[in-house]
Amino acid sequence: MKISFRGWITALILSLLVLWSAGRGCAAAPKASSEPASDLLLKVSGNGRYLVDQKGNPFLVVGDSPWSLIVQLNEKDRETYLADRQKRGFNSLIVNLLEHKFTTRAPNTLTGLAPFKTPGDFSTPNDAYFDFAHQVVEQAGEHGMVVWLAPAYLGYGGGDEGFFREIKAGGREKLRAYGTYIGKRFKDLPNIVWILGGDYTPEKPDQWVVNELATAIREEDPTHVMTAHHSPESSAVTAFGEQEWLAINTVYGYEKTLYRPLLAQYVRKPVHPFVLLETTYEDEHDSTPDLIRRQAYWAMLAGACGQFFGNNPIWHFDGPTLFPFKLPWRQALGAAGSRDMALLRELFIHLPWQELAPEVNHSILTEGYGSDTATALTASTADGRLSITYIPSTGKGVRELTVALDGFAKPISARWYNPTNGHFVEIDGSPYAHHGTQRLRSPDDNGTGANDWVLVLDAR
Repeated sequence: MKISFRGWITALILSLLVLWSAGRGCAAAPKASSEPASDLLLKVSGNGRYLVDQKGNPFLVVGDSPWSLIVQLNEKDRETYLADRQKRGFNSLIVNLLEHKFTTRAPNTLTGLAPFKTPGDFSTPNDAYFDFAHQVVEQAGEHGMVVWLAPAYLGYGGGDEGFFREIKAGGREKLRAYGTYIGKRFKDLPNIVWILGGDYTPEKPDQWVVNELATAIREEDPTHVMTAHHSPESSAVTAFGEQEWLAINTVYGYEKTLYRPLLAQYVRKPVHPFVLLETTYEDEHDSTPDLIRRQAYWAMLAGACGQFFGNNPIWHFDGPTLFPFKLPWRQALGAAGSRDMALLRELFIHLPWQELAPEVNHSILTEGYGSDTATALTASTADGRLSITYIPSTGKGVRELTVALDGFAKPISARWYNPTNGHFVEIDGSPYAHHGTQRLRSPDDNGTGANDWVLVLDAR
């Protein structure tokens, strides 16, 4: 095809404008995951800090919590949900293999499939039910999703929300038979991380209900990594100890200063990759959009390899629930939390996020880091190329900050990232020389009535 000189010049100018816009940080639409399901068999990185896919690429966990995905939705609705999450860049889903309470026909599917031939008897699995569940997990893989699959949700406090009582009454042999069965049935699917437990850490004499199931699954399926979901205000390693099966650590809690338990897991020895597995969900506990953002950014800058977001009613898809909800689940897909998590991904996926380590001695952000829920967290790369700081919202006003620049490798480009719209704002005077200190003032309202911002200091 021939092109005129004028047309060539026009194309060149347009190309340069696109490159310039990318460099200036213009907002981009979230990119859908296109990773083949076969690549989604995750393993722990060589340094033990994060997860990698089958190609060895760092896997940033961008998670949602559709616990009732298997049991509560029909095929059309599952496709609606999965396509939406893929479009927004989510790549990990917390899902119950069995439901005890929070679905319309629990423990049966909408069409009436029961998980066990004898209700509550884990030694009598119904093949048709688990074939159906297998199809759902496979469908999620086709959308680039890793299913963090809870094989037998225990239930908060060991009560009627889960299966703890049935498991304990049934005994070890029935539980092991169930673990052997599901280990065989699901080991062929690459896109699984097993989550043992579920909202409950049993007392020590009863922890066999977790360990026996983990051991039985691993005997049939030694490939997929495992983690655990436990009682709130704890971590998987704290709850269950240094178990051989426990490859991924977690944080689960509602503490206002959530950065504290997150940082505690980063410095824990021996090293495990860890995720923020659960905290306050959108439209629960009087949450606000800036709270949902704060939790997620704190996790990313405290050394986690990712985080899970949750929404009411998406976690139960308009089924039985614990909290009243404002929107039906289809409308909730586009609520603020989902949009903000997509923008968090857009920031970190283009950075060497796996090289970031949390700053614990204020060597970069030396003044203005705040306290309590206003605590600003900083993480940086060891080679002095990059530093990221999240400044939580205080409701109004600017933040006065001092940053030390001596540790950077070369002159520093300084920008603010708006976590509510994905736009960058260049900071006056940037780039800065890589020595001395620099006083900065954060912008005020980010356009949503909150004033949280992300400071990006880039010397790459």
